[in-house]
Parts: sequence; C-alpha cells; structure tokens
Amino acid sequence: MICSDAFRATGDAMADVQGAPDYRYLTTPHPVAGLSPDQVRERAEGVADQVARLLAQ
Repeated sequence: MICSDAFRATGDAMADVQGAPDYRYLTTPHPVAGLSPDQVRERAEGVADQVARLLAQ
C-alpha cells in the first residue's frame, strides 16, 4: 500500500484491526488529490526504489 503521510495513523490502525500490526507500507507527501499527471509521475518515481525493495522482501 502507498498512502499519503497524512493517513499514516489510519494505515497503522487498519493494519492493527486486520491483525497485521507490523504491516509495511510506503507514504508519499500529502496531498495527492489535485496533482497533475506529471506531479503524480514525479511522486511515483520518488518511491519506485522503495516499492521494489519492499516487494523483494
């Protein structure tokens, strides 16, 4: 999962509720809504290496 950092507490709470308190996910700076396609692409490129490392574990 990738969510904006404003939702970190919600992501942690959802992981706890689902019985996965150590669930690992990535965040990107808030907000995401309202970004242009180019800005979204920049954000995606900024976390691409982290995504690959997380998936490889």
